Amino acid sequence: MGMGGRRMAAAAVAAGVLVGALTGCSSGGSDTAKGASGTAAPASGTAPAASPATGAASASPAADASGAASPAAPGAASAPAAGPSSAASAPAPGGSGGAPVPPPAAATPGQDLDAVLLDDRIVGRVLPDAKAMTGWEEEKRKVDTADHTTTCTAAAPCTGKPLSGSVRFSSGDVVARFFVDTLPSRDAARNRLKESYASYTAGPFRKVDTPVLGSESQAFQGQLADGEGIGIVVRSGTVVASVTTEGGPVDLAATRRFAAMLVKRIEQAQAGATPDAGLGVG
Repeated sequence: MGMGGRRMAAAAVAAGVLVGALTGCSSGGSDTAKGASGTAAPASGTAPAASPATGAASASPAADASGAASPAAPGAASAPAAGPSSAASAPAPGGSGGAPVPPPAAATPGQDLDAVLLDDRIVGRVLPDAKAMTGWEEEKRKVDTADHTTTCTAAAPCTGKPLSGSVRFSSGDVVARFFVDTLPSRDAARNRLKESYASYTAGPFRKVDTPVLGSESQAFQGQLADGEGIGIVVRSGTVVASVTTEGGPVDLAATRRFAAMLVKRIEQAQAGATPDAGLGVG
């Protein structure tokens, strides 16, 4: 073979080596891309885990001061299964630009239950007693029909009809009153709530801000029978209740604690439990 032939053979061998190298690089790059794609899949698979966290936050009851049982528990229990990455993604389920999910707060309304309390014995237990109002003296207690035509007693009980209950306590110059009206439906309770609001706004009262209790509520401040005081009106499902305090320094926080206790006792009765919440609630 002459010089020219040897040069042509060498060039052919070099070309073959180059083609093989390029083919190998192309194959390796494809495998790398496949590997990258495979590792990305688990990360995207954890994204749905943000949903239980979002549901738990939005479904949380309340925990509030009313201390209602939280329906968020099942969602909260499943959240850890999403792994550590879900904790970071939960506040913004809509992506990095999504709005954060607010944490449960005391202002979150309780469950809007449709259970009715049309038995005077239950209404009597819903109203706070001496055990719930430790340090206070009970002065007057009454349960009658909603139209106030019949007073309910052990000898003449009232069942199957809307009822009205009230109890008054005092401690020194301070007087606290609790009122409960039980209605046959949530719609009837909503209408009664509007009437209660109207009775306050028509008088020398002004609205004051305080976290929501029960299904919905509003606090008022103004002149009551024994001086300047606070009144909080609450609807809890089919029940409309109110608490007033007067006769001493105006104390919105204390009145709200009384109202939170009353709401908890209402919710306990609506759930079929014995109302026993005290002032430690809320």
